[in-house]
Order: sequence, then C-alpha cells, then structure tokens
Amino acid sequence: MKSGHLRLERAISRQQRGVAAIEFALVFSVLFLGIYGLVTFCGVLYVQQVVSRAAEDGARAAQSFRSDTPSVDLQANVRTAIYRSLALSMIAPASAGSAPSSKETWLRAKMTDIPPEVNLLPGEVAVKVTYPYRANPLLPPLPLTGSWMPDRLLGKATAARSSS
Repeated sequence: MKSGHLRLERAISRQQRGVAAIEFALVFSVLFLGIYGLVTFCGVLYVQQVVSRAAEDGARAAQSFRSDTPSVDLQANVRTAIYRSLALSMIAPASAGSAPSSKETWLRAKMTDIPPEVNLLPGEVAVKVTYPYRANPLLPPLPLTGSWMPDRLLGKATAARSSS
C-alpha cells in the first residue's frame, strides 16, 4: 500500500517540475514591463522638464540684452543659451562625449530640422523649443512600444523686454 502511494507522489512531482519556472517567467515578464513602463514615463517627463527649462533659459537670456540689440544677434545668443541649457542636462547620449561643448554640438546636429524659435514681439520675446524625442529617446523602446513614445516634446516661454 505504501509503495502505491509513493509511486503516486513521484508521478505528481514529475508533472509539477516545470510549473515554478513557468510561473516565474509569467510574473517576471509582467513585473519587468511594469517597471520598464514606469522608468520610460519618468524619462519622458524628465526630458519635457529639460526642454521647458531650456525655453525659460532662452527667454531669460533675451531679457539680459538691450532693446537696441540687433534681432539677428539677439536670436543667435538666445539659441546659444537654449543649446547650452540642453547640453547641461543628461539628454545627450554618452557617445556624444562628456564635455558640454560636445553635447551642444550633438544637440545642434539632432535639432537642425526644428531649431528653437525666437520671436521678438513689441516689449517681449517668445521662445519655443521643440525636441525630437522619438528619434532620440533616453531608453530604447521595446518592440511594439515605440508608438507610445511622443514624437516631439515642446517647451515655451515668454519674457518681457525692457524698452530702454
């Protein structure tokens, strides 16, 4: 009687051998996708904050120039302030180099089709920065998740300019 019971237990244990591995694979994949989604969302949020801050830095830089500064010079200086602000963040990849100047060069190359807009209005300056996030994400997208990434991130800022 004991030998029959022992054979039954062995047969059941053989059938259950791979169940733990399957359960682990299912739980791990769901957990991994959840954590990856959270980290990806935080990365997008970080880059959005960086782009908004760069627009604000550009508008702030425009305030520091006199009102009689030629518009071409003012726009060039504001764009330089925007690119420097972006270069001081961590959105450029490690392959771009660690120096801010090399990061700025990388950013200028990646943003050639959508450079920062600097609009001089009477008494104020409006700055608009558009960053191509889908082309330069912080984390590489997993298969079938690339469409969830935003195409571009936008930052806007407006600042008053003194009339003197």
